Amino acid sequence: MKSRVLTILFALAALTGEAQENVNNFKVSVKVTQGIDDAGYLVHVYDRNQIQRKFIDKITVSDKRTAFETRIDEPLVGDLTAIFPDGTVCSACVRFPFVPGEQVQVKVKNGTFELSGSKFYQEWSDADDLEENARKYYKKSETDSIILNYLKRHADEEGCVMRYWQYEILPRQTILSIIPEAVRNGRFKYFFDKYQPQAQEWVVADELTVAPEPSSTITFEPSAPQKIELQRKAALIKTDMDVIKATYASLKPFVESKMFNGTDVIFEQITKQNQVLDKNCQNFIKALKDLHAPQQEEAQMLSEIYKEFAKFYADQNKGFAELYKEAGTQTKAVQKAQKAVNKLAGKYITEMSKITRGE
Repeated sequence: MKSRVLTILFALAALTGEAQENVNNFKVSVKVTQGIDDAGYLVHVYDRNQIQRKFIDKITVSDKRTAFETRIDEPLVGDLTAIFPDGTVCSACVRFPFVPGEQVQVKVKNGTFELSGSKFYQEWSDADDLEENARKYYKKSETDSIILNYLKRHADEEGCVMRYWQYEILPRQTILSIIPEAVRNGRFKYFFDKYQPQAQEWVVADELTVAPEPSSTITFEPSAPQKIELQRKAALIKTDMDVIKATYASLKPFVESKMFNGTDVIFEQITKQNQVLDKNCQNFIKALKDLHAPQQEEAQMLSEIYKEFAKFYADQNKGFAELYKEAGTQTKAVQKAQKAVNKLAGKYITEMSKITRGE
């Protein structure tokens, strides 16, 4: 009898621990409607300051559905970016709070994303519907009043508050003056605390930037519109790199099993994805040159950029060498992918060398 009791207690303890572990889990389920050809989505999340954007996962659509789950300890802003059937990545994304313990259901319809799900996201959806209908059926002078009155009636709903806060549907100072203390000091307290009137509310995050390090000799400062355009183009590059990394990661089971049948389609994707990356790299470089910075500073910035691009392609080539050790032979798809990577690495190394020689 004692043994039986102990067994039950241990089982209950394990279940309790598992339930506690799942309290902070955040879940996304996606349904793609007919007529939408999204093949998958990239999942990113920002740090609490909404500056650094981190790649979390690449999820694949199967039978018009896909899902994702992760553990987070506090609400963070994240986003989903569509991947098209040819491997290219959409230039836009849907961005919303990732909230611990909540589940969001995303419906992709006619190029738009509709959110619903657990309590927070249902509140978000209701506030979104109210705003959409107000803008559709009323004059602008009436719309703001309708939205404001709705917020006053639903100021205790986190989903409603954050829908209007994140996209600044109403002035943030107005929102702060309306919401009760329970919401002001609740799960999203940090979002409200860090708000500074007149300060920049949103920073486009990317790891590939022309912003100088403190010790850099670069003093040229692009204008605000130029910065935004560079950040937008750099974000596309970062996303392309994340896609390529995720595609290589999908080879892991084949490498571990040393069974490479069926991998040609993956290497064909890698070839296409690198072509897309190169195109976006060239667009970024053109935008950088269009700044017409002083010659020496432009050369320094370009040299650093070429170095980063060349390193990314060179690292891929190292991966091919390791793969060859495991597989022993290479199919035409593998050879084509490696040739494309080598060619691109060589191109950026050559450009970097030209700057070094002063050409």
